[in-house]
Amino acid sequence: MKKPTDFLLIERINQCPKLASLKSINDTLRDLLDSDDSFVGQIAEVIRLDPSLTTRVLDLVNSIFFGSKENERISGVEEASIFLGLNRIKDLIAATPVIEEIFKLGKKSSSFPWVDFWKHSIGTAMLTREILSFAEEEFEQEADYVAGLLHNLGILILAITFPEHFSEVYKKGYDSYQELLENEKKLVGWDHGKIGAYYLWNHHISEEVVDSIHWHNQPSMAQTNPKLASAIQVADHIVRQLGTCGMENYSKAEDSAYLELEGWRILFGEHPEEESIKEKLISSLERLNQTLNGVL
Repeated sequence: MKKPTDFLLIERINQCPKLASLKSINDTLRDLLDSDDSFVGQIAEVIRLDPSLTTRVLDLVNSIFFGSKENERISGVEEASIFLGLNRIKDLIAATPVIEEIFKLGKKSSSFPWVDFWKHSIGTAMLTREILSFAEEEFEQEADYVAGLLHNLGILILAITFPEHFSEVYKKGYDSYQELLENEKKLVGWDHGKIGAYYLWNHHISEEVVDSIHWHNQPSMAQTNPKLASAIQVADHIVRQLGTCGMENYSKAEDSAYLELEGWRILFGEHPEEESIKEKLISSLERLNQTLNGVL
């Protein structure tokens, strides 16, 4: 199959619908969460106005704290908000509108494995934030979570704009993730990081998010914040190791292979407490598995 030119790639990507919610997270709720004077009751009241967010809050808290026991499930938003805490609710606010609009976009591709893709994306978003906290890095406006959430958006864009090339790349197995990336470039011209980054840049998303998504497979190339790109690379790898693979089909690496990633070295290469970081990571992964079971 003939590789498309850059001009054709750009033209097709420009034709993809815009995700209106990428820059419009629920402002009212965000302001409440950021205020020192907010009460849980106020926050719960705003959540109740959004049926989708209400459902996700309740599903998440019941999964984490009560498993599947129907007689112990929480049914009230206020009680759920107390259990979850404000930080996790912030994560859900960032994710919910984007999830809904990308889901609509995904319906344009009849063969796209939506659940696998999105479960991997949510897991990567959550773990990206956790890994950055271990490195004592903080980001404003949910940039870390959103960048992790959208790191593989280019795969969906490829499925919509060039379905034949998408099938050729993603319907076969590979010996390594690097081999998959090389085949993307060979058959399409751009890898999925560059495709997703261009789409987001074209819709005026922050440079920090765009750059980190562009280079999440080569974080040392990132110009704006290599540590954000690094955290996405590590999170992406570990979530796949947990069995939440998303799209990629290739041989599984050793469990500790993330320690050899370029991103891990950028974040922790000189860190004197690497063992304590790995211990924190193990704890995070236990919570992540619980969370993913409740989100989708």
